[in-house]
Amino acid sequence: MLYSFIFFLIVFVAVGLASAKYSQKTTEDYLLASKSIKPWLAGFSLFATENSGFMFVGLIGLTYTIGLSALWVPVGWYIGEVLVWWLSARQIRAHNDHIKSQTYCGLLSRWTGTEYKYVRWIAAVITIMFLSVYAAAQLTAGGKALNVLVGWDVNTGAIIGFFMVLVYCVAGGIRATIWTDAVQALAMFGSLILIVAYSLVELGGLSAMTDQLRATDPELINLFAGSYKFGIIGFALGWLFGGMGVMGQPHVMVRFMVLDHSDSARTAALYYAGFVSLLTVLCTLAALAARVLLPELINSDPELALPTISANLMPGVLSGLFLAGLFAATMSTADSQVLASSAALTRDLTTKHQDNVLWAKAGTVLVALLALVVALSGNQSVLKLTLYGWSVMASSMGPLLFVYAMGKKPTQAHAIAMMLIGAGVSISWEEAGLSGDIYNVLPGIITALLVYFIPAPFLYKKA
Repeated sequence: MLYSFIFFLIVFVAVGLASAKYSQKTTEDYLLASKSIKPWLAGFSLFATENSGFMFVGLIGLTYTIGLSALWVPVGWYIGEVLVWWLSARQIRAHNDHIKSQTYCGLLSRWTGTEYKYVRWIAAVITIMFLSVYAAAQLTAGGKALNVLVGWDVNTGAIIGFFMVLVYCVAGGIRATIWTDAVQALAMFGSLILIVAYSLVELGGLSAMTDQLRATDPELINLFAGSYKFGIIGFALGWLFGGMGVMGQPHVMVRFMVLDHSDSARTAALYYAGFVSLLTVLCTLAALAARVLLPELINSDPELALPTISANLMPGVLSGLFLAGLFAATMSTADSQVLASSAALTRDLTTKHQDNVLWAKAGTVLVALLALVVALSGNQSVLKLTLYGWSVMASSMGPLLFVYAMGKKPTQAHAIAMMLIGAGVSISWEEAGLSGDIYNVLPGIITALLVYFIPAPFLYKKA
């Protein structure tokens, strides 16, 4: 198993390094791949970047714990994502042709045609702080996978992931991350299909698995199970807004900035929708099968369900493929987050060395180190770290893009108020312990939009 795992990791890194041959040695190429990416490749990259430690570790653990009702999370999430992409993705690519920004924070700060310097700084600080935490969650997820399947310490896996990401990110920039995303997406699908097939054979088929789940706890196969302060509709709406919060995720939205043409944006979103529909079915089946086959995990760490079931059921070579697929899933998100954060650091927080590729690469190294330090600092839940980082960025930058996409032109003061209040409400909601009932992106986004639409004369003055 270990040898096959190492082999597949070498393949992933080699693909990333191969992309360096096409590098044009400019910051635009390092950060935007010279706007040359085809929609099918962008769709694969969106899929791999979006569905990593969150889906393969965090959400698998949630489904293992509460059963079929966990489906409200990915279904609401993906519908929200595709809706906002349909609204804004084409505009992002077309608008950036005029603005010529190399970063998502820069795009938001110059959307109106006027440079909003303070918006750029605030967006950059939020990106670096919370996207680094998000990247740390991916390194932790990869470490958990290696811990179960190989017995290595979680921190060892995080360090391996750090070096792997650093090598091809520095060599090929965003083109390297997109190329490796495509290969990693195939590994993710292949490994999941194998584990679901092995699990169903072991259990005697889908019907037998359902019967055993019902015998364990009927609520596990009840889509409407659970008790929520705001009802199941409030719970589902929270995750719908969570998906809509993709508007505030620089590492995701930059995928539309690198497309070869603005007309390719919706095509890329449709490719993504198809990929995640299949992924949701496979992950749900795998998690429910693990609940029957590995009931003891309910008293330990359910987030280890997928790697544990792989180690117990599959031959060594196939377990190596699965481990590589799972590890790749986490790295395919971490690399994008590291690049987006380093772009914010070297392009948005400072105006020095704007066209210096080495400066951009130095930023990549620094941000990757920051993510590693966070990952090594404690054994936080992957799901919690991921959702926390996502929610703050979604509530701060997401509403601003939504307003822009509607053709509105807020002043700089208005934009700043939206960002800070949205982020503040999101953080407060989480700290109050209410996110288990309604994901904190919903109140964060709603509040930020209210800040814009409720008249506040002092905010309309020119900033």
